[in-house]
Amino acid sequence: SLAFKCLQRDQLLAPDGTVFDYGCGHGEDITRLRTLGMNCDGWDPAWRPNGLKQVADVVNLGYVLNVIEDVDERTAALREAWNLCQKILVVAARIVVGGWGKAEVEYGDGILTQIGTFQKFYTQAELREYLETTLGTDALPAAPGVFYVFGDATLRQQFLTTRYRRRSSNC
Repeated sequence: SLAFKCLQRDQLLAPDGTVFDYGCGHGEDITRLRTLGMNCDGWDPAWRPNGLKQVADVVNLGYVLNVIEDVDERTAALREAWNLCQKILVVAARIVVGGWGKAEVEYGDGILTQIGTFQKFYTQAELREYLETTLGTDALPAAPGVFYVFGDATLRQQFLTTRYRRRSSNC
């Protein structure tokens, strides 16, 4: 997934660290990360309901917020994922890009797709504001629709320093 590609690019997946995929779907990312030697597990209400929700260094909340219709349930999922993370929470959500995310059937604060599923599309700024307001801390953009929320201040500072060096060397 895009979130894990960002984590790998930014060297935020420690080989000896733990990863938990909150809302893992069928578990494709878990399988891929395990083949890379990562200690990874996940939970999903539909596909892995018996999986244990567990604390991990890195918690992924990938494309979960945009499929939860109920605003309170959406916020509860975000807070629960945040409470499971020891170092970093990575959040990915569908964003409005060039007309995507527009539909004729509005439902709550999102839309009903052609196949009858709910989708909440965010703008990049709206997603960031939602994360920061709900969690009470900064959310740093990793890619369009992907944010890092650091629970570990040292790791956050290392990331920011690396990002600054990477940008300044590209000038």
